[in-house]
Amino acid sequence: MSAVWSNLEDLRSVVAEGPRGRRVLVTLMAEYWLEEGAMVPSGALVDLMAGMDVSPSGTRTLLSRLSREGRLTTVKDGRRTFYALSDKARRRLTEGFTVIRVFGTDHGPADPDWTTLLFSIPEDQRAVRQQLRKGLSWMWFAPLYDGAWITPRDHGQQAIALCHKLGVVSASLIRGRVSSAGTAFGNPVDAWDLDLARELYTSFTAILQDPLERMRRAELSPVESMRARTEVVNVFRGFPRFDPDLPLGLLADDWPRRAAREAFAELYDGVTEDAIEHVRSVVGQHSPAHVQDVSIRRL
Repeated sequence: MSAVWSNLEDLRSVVAEGPRGRRVLVTLMAEYWLEEGAMVPSGALVDLMAGMDVSPSGTRTLLSRLSREGRLTTVKDGRRTFYALSDKARRRLTEGFTVIRVFGTDHGPADPDWTTLLFSIPEDQRAVRQQLRKGLSWMWFAPLYDGAWITPRDHGQQAIALCHKLGVVSASLIRGRVSSAGTAFGNPVDAWDLDLARELYTSFTAILQDPLERMRRAELSPVESMRARTEVVNVFRGFPRFDPDLPLGLLADDWPRRAAREAFAELYDGVTEDAIEHVRSVVGQHSPAHVQDVSIRRL
């Protein structure tokens, strides 16, 4: 399975920013301790992260850093330390899982309304321009032209709020139909690198075939099940940046989003019982009273 993990990490490094260890730790907290009041012993997190090839010292450093950033809260009980998601982190991760739950299932109308943000930022405000572009990218916008960013999602209010936050002086928001007027470019989906998106989907689906076959034959160990669940969701959550559920009517008939979604859903939900068994077993070794804090999510 080592090649599978390596290949998935290569994909994750393309679709999602940030070091792997940090992503893994946040994902573990989101997968098993998202409920309000749920706490996990630090030693259990160290052991679980070891199963993901993250060293104990690396995990402790990450726990300290995420606590300082306000993403985690700490509770001391004698010499033991317990961690929980902060309220802000819990809200954001809950919203993120809502996206994952529906992504790839809503194929949308063939001729949708598009949200388009038009903006002009002076050259001497280059940093503001970069921050706006980065923020829009995370809202699933893409640049149709340099100062015209577009998305099929109704994210206009979020875009306006970002403009106000950054102090953008000149910007306009349009919601409605967009038609191509160019002979070679100008279709709304031209804003996305569809060749790259196709390659990412196809690679993801191919990589999942081995763990899927092993899962169907009941050959995955509990720790492999936990790892599979964590690794695949860390990749899948990055796909909307490259294809925000673009209308299938505007894409090729063999668009691979559906196949990627089906492979992800089968593996993610299929390893659930073994994964949670492993997590609860590890937590029980450190604090039996906190086994009940471990919860699970399904698609």
